[in-house]
Amino acid sequence: MNAREELVRWKKDFANARTEQEKADHKRRFKAYVESLSESERKDFVKEYVAEARKAADEARKLAEIAERKQKLDGVMTFASMSYIAEHYFGKSRQWLYQRINGNLINGKPADFTPDELKTLSLALSELGDAMKKASAAIL
Repeated sequence: MNAREELVRWKKDFANARTEQEKADHKRRFKAYVESLSESERKDFVKEYVAEARKAADEARKLAEIAERKQKLDGVMTFASMSYIAEHYFGKSRQWLYQRINGNLINGKPADFTPDELKTLSLALSELGDAMKKASAAIL
């Protein structure tokens, strides 16, 4: 038995369960399967299950962070030029920046900023804010 392959099979099977009855049936069959394993097989399977659960929790946490960041940036994105920020601060395209802001899937994983890129984005917004304040003060 390959614990990872079995777990993938069970995950796909659960994803295909649409009704509460199908989910309950899956749970019953899954429990019976785990109980049918030898002690060493069960240990391997549970180890893989825990690792996958941690991975899923980490991915969910990352998606929540991206969503929260996007919500914080929504107000700014209506008037700040994302093209300007992408080109002048990152040397990248506007699409590249939006992929990270929106957490678009790239190669099956949500795009995100590195810690250094977040610092750069913060610096860009701060500098643009300072430029707006100077222009505001200059016109009075």
